[in-house]
Amino acid sequence: MYKLPLRMQLIFDQLLPGQPVWDFCCDHGILGISAYRSGLFPEVYFVDQVASIMDRLRQRFQEKHFDEDSSSRAEFLTSAGEDLDAALKGSVVIAGVGTHTIIKILHTLHSKGLLQADRLILCPQNYEDKLLHFLSETPSFASMFGNQHYQFVERGRVRKMLILDKKIVMDSV
Repeated sequence: MYKLPLRMQLIFDQLLPGQPVWDFCCDHGILGISAYRSGLFPEVYFVDQVASIMDRLRQRFQEKHFDEDSSSRAEFLTSAGEDLDAALKGSVVIAGVGTHTIIKILHTLHSKGLLQADRLILCPQNYEDKLLHFLSETPSFASMFGNQHYQFVERGRVRKMLILDKKIVMDSV
């Protein structure tokens, strides 16, 4: 496995082993490819709405990374994140895009009942405070997910990463 850039390594370290990985707005696919090659995740979903990006990524994956004997399976979905119609389980990563895009994806998938992930990993390019506001002001997210905030420096800029874990609700006996 190749060395991941700092942000991608920090995100990779937060993925839940043994569960699917959803790499939204995957662009270059570095995170998803690393997840696939690690063998720690049964399914890796690459999601991006740009067909040319997905075609190049799929071709590069087939030529350089596909392993017939791998315990992981890779799926390539050319779609806007909010247009998916499958239940999202495991770790969902939305990174490298703006807050508006993240909010649109989360809001739509949640309203469709498809956001069933155990962990959301969000790393917006900008306006992290607006994302935090959306999450705190949307009762369903506040009740479903507890969150942690991480800060790191990337190319001289302080970046934030949010880790939202599904809350386990215990029935009272």
